[in-house]
Amino acid sequence: MLAGMILLPWLARADGGDGSLNQLDALVGRWMALRTTIAEEKRDWDARREQWEEEIALLEQESKTLKEEIDDGETFASTVERKRAAALARKEHMDAELLKLRAVLDRAEADLRRWRTRIPSGLMASVTGFDALPSTQTEAERLPLTKRAQTVAALYTQIETLQNQFHATRETLDVEGERRRVDVLYVGLARAFAVSPGNDWAAVGVPADAGWTWTPSTGDGQSVRRAIDTLNRQETAQLVVLPMQVAEEVEP
Repeated sequence: MLAGMILLPWLARADGGDGSLNQLDALVGRWMALRTTIAEEKRDWDARREQWEEEIALLEQESKTLKEEIDDGETFASTVERKRAAALARKEHMDAELLKLRAVLDRAEADLRRWRTRIPSGLMASVTGFDALPSTQTEAERLPLTKRAQTVAALYTQIETLQNQFHATRETLDVEGERRRVDVLYVGLARAFAVSPGNDWAAVGVPADAGWTWTPSTGDGQSVRRAIDTLNRQETAQLVVLPMQVAEEVEP
């Protein structure tokens, strides 16, 4: 309820111009699409993870059994050699299925590595699991597929949680060549608003592939401070008009 009270005025600029409303509609559409994408990815992993884990376990057990059959077959005569050839064919099929699963995980892990730069430093402490992503293809091939799938699902869950909540942090930002210690309000992972301790400086932050970028927003310090105090329950719930910075974003 509190998050909604802060966000509602964010959707209407004080000037009320049609151009601004159109820009805001477009921005909100991108933000909602981002939330929908994350939710769909998480639901997909939740629905498929258990099935994959079972399939992976069966395939790996089958592969192990077939390898044992192949090893045993090397000591037998021509009749056993035919069985060995059949076992080899079955193993090749199992290996092909495992390869398909690896390709799916490769794509998911690459997507999550891009997400890592879009999570601000002030919120990164609440996310665990990025270090468990394989950094090279060789490392990925050594990891069990079940473990990789579990890591991917856990990270998508945490990202969705961040996207669906408001957060207030205190951190140091580099803005236009100057370092500032500020309080920051994050609206999911789509927008952020920073304010100095004296409320005399404010900025709007937007995510990008290289990290968050910040643009000063003159005269909006008091509004950002009221929003942060309301979120922290230091003020009674109220409507707060936040500065808006419309910018093109790179999709994750």
